[in-house]
Amino acid sequence: MARMIDIEEQHSRLRISFPYDRELVAVVRTLPDRWYDKHTRSWLVPLEHLAFVISKLEAHHFKHSEDLRSYCADNQSQARELPAPALPTVPEGTLTVAQLNHQARLALRERFAEAVWLVGELQDFDKNRASGYRTFFFDLVERPYAGASEVARIKAVLFEDDRRRVEEALRQSALDVRLRDGLAVRVLVKIDLYPQNGRFQVIVQDVDPRYTAGELEMNRERAFRALEARGVAGLNLALPLPLCPLRVGLITSYESDAYNDFAHQLAQSGFGFALTVHHANVQGVHTEASVLRALRYFEARASDFDVVAIVRGGGSRSDLAYFDTEAIGEAVCRLPLKVICGVGHQRDVCLLDVISTSTKTPTAAADVLIEQVERFGATMEDRYARLARHATRQVERERQRLRVASAVLERDVTRGVERARLREARARDRVSAAVRRRVDKAARHTERAEERLARAVERRTDDARREVERASRGLSWHAVQARLRRRLDEIRDRQERLDRATRVTLMQARAKLEFAEEQRRLLDPARVLSRGFAIVRGPQGVVRGPGELEVGAHFEVELAGGRLTATRISDPDDVSTRVSSSPQSELPCGTPPEESP
Repeated sequence: MARMIDIEEQHSRLRISFPYDRELVAVVRTLPDRWYDKHTRSWLVPLEHLAFVISKLEAHHFKHSEDLRSYCADNQSQARELPAPALPTVPEGTLTVAQLNHQARLALRERFAEAVWLVGELQDFDKNRASGYRTFFFDLVERPYAGASEVARIKAVLFEDDRRRVEEALRQSALDVRLRDGLAVRVLVKIDLYPQNGRFQVIVQDVDPRYTAGELEMNRERAFRALEARGVAGLNLALPLPLCPLRVGLITSYESDAYNDFAHQLAQSGFGFALTVHHANVQGVHTEASVLRALRYFEARASDFDVVAIVRGGGSRSDLAYFDTEAIGEAVCRLPLKVICGVGHQRDVCLLDVISTSTKTPTAAADVLIEQVERFGATMEDRYARLARHATRQVERERQRLRVASAVLERDVTRGVERARLREARARDRVSAAVRRRVDKAARHTERAEERLARAVERRTDDARREVERASRGLSWHAVQARLRRRLDEIRDRQERLDRATRVTLMQARAKLEFAEEQRRLLDPARVLSRGFAIVRGPQGVVRGPGELEVGAHFEVELAGGRLTATRISDPDDVSTRVSSSPQSELPCGTPPEESP
């Protein structure tokens, strides 16, 4: 994308576009009444500030579009009459706010020329990911210990390229850490001052995952020691598993994979489990509050449940740390119901794994309950067999008594049926006579209703005919013509609006096409080389740093005008080179390429 100033005369505004440059963005933000169009990634300024915009951006080598040059040529007199606004005179020895911020920034950069390692706790970090921001703006907070009030705070910035690199490094790390709010981190930062508002900040360049993993381990150990000191750490572990835990309370994120795995495993067992799910956040800053709320719910209804399971799916080690709080640990320890935990992984442990019955997956937690019910079922089968033998003998005795009683009952039923049949015949005769009388009466009523209906229809028809005759006399040819003219005017007006909308849409589409073509041209690798850049290729491919080349290794340097072959020697400042011809080069080696416009 080239630095370009274009005009949108139909909207009375200027459009300023350029590749992202923090210094240049600061300059554009000094333009009056400017605003940023995120769809086209360009800045818009009212046309009335044309002279000021051109004078302000002249030193930054902005090109003017053909439309803008034509507009300026047609309005030369008007452009001369609109000089840039005069700035107030600053007395000698006096600094402006921008100058002071700039000098302070230079002083900070000189004092902290190299990046430094900084430790702190992430705050307001998750809202960037939720909002879809590319560059993350957040705070680093210092606390004397976990859970204490903050003693210091500083603004921090993590730019998009650094963020992607850091997150990829954390994903590939065996420590399995994910950045989130409340996480203690050790970060490599550059000290900076944002000159537009004088904000002191740090620019994050790297993260040390080993420090964060150690902090998570210490926080979990600290919480467990606190529970031991209160004498509650083993209370829930000491509770026996109920003989037949069919009434199950579940704490997890509703409709999550963990919920589906746990519920599916119970359903597949074939036992009549009664599952009650209480939704809770199992990740994020709201985890503690929502899990405590769910535990209080089951504690208040302890008589309605046999056991409580807490499960969640996979995640990073830092995600499990949301459960490593004293409040959650104490609530689990004091819960009068047996707790089955399924929030860990094969290699990771959280606080719940050491204070409750621990399993590694939601499916494994369900298997614990299923196995207990199966053991109870096996015990009950023996009891059922003994009970069945006793019941068989009792049933045989009762069967003999039923045979005698059934013979007596059959005789009494036969007599009763005969009496009922006689009563039914007499009732049928009475009902038939009543029905005939009702049908005759209904027929007479229908005949009278048909006569009244015919007379009413005839009256309504006469009234409607007279109404139509009056309405036809009121119609006028001139009224019809007037209405047709109004409809034709409306159609012409809509046609004009449609034509205008079509022209505007075509202009916008043409502008987007030109913009895309310009982007394609600027992204051509040959243009990158023509600006003085080079590509270094070693035996293993493209070289990104001196450490990738061994002493004595041969490598090739590709320039815009040709290629050089070189060999690295022991002194990195002394490189012997020899020129190799390239069929792709049309310039002799050593000839600099022409500067691109």
